[in-house]
Amino acid sequence: MLLFVLFTVPGMTWTGKSSVGAAPAVWRDHATGFAIGGYDPVAYHTEKEPVLGKEGLEYRWGGAAWRFLNKGNLDAFAKHPEVYSPRFAGYDAVALSKGLSVRGQPRIWVRYQARVYLFNNMQNFKQWRSDPEAITASAEINWKRLGSNLPGTSEK
Repeated sequence: MLLFVLFTVPGMTWTGKSSVGAAPAVWRDHATGFAIGGYDPVAYHTEKEPVLGKEGLEYRWGGAAWRFLNKGNLDAFAKHPEVYSPRFAGYDAVALSKGLSVRGQPRIWVRYQARVYLFNNMQNFKQWRSDPEAITASAEINWKRLGSNLPGTSEK
């Protein structure tokens, strides 16, 4: 089944079609400690765009605090964090496919096979879009090797 894919950067949107798996950890912002820079992971699915979470609407999972836009999003995440947390702990799938650990940017993203993937830059996003299945498969192989040792990640 192909799912709708979204990509947003301030002032830009890309839509297309596409397919993947599960995230064992999450990167945290060094300054705040919030997962994926304080963006609401459920909003990628419900709002179809990255939205910063609000103070006081927080939940701890995967070694970090996650912020949410509203109580409904917090509750959905609390029930199924492995569904809503970004794949590869928010690390860039293209960089991972090359054996590199580079954090994705919460505003450069795609929804592929019901999971959110973050990318560090537009070039990587465009490269991933050219062959999502092969790049995601390579990233998956490297994630098994690199995932548990990346900075800012921890096991569930």
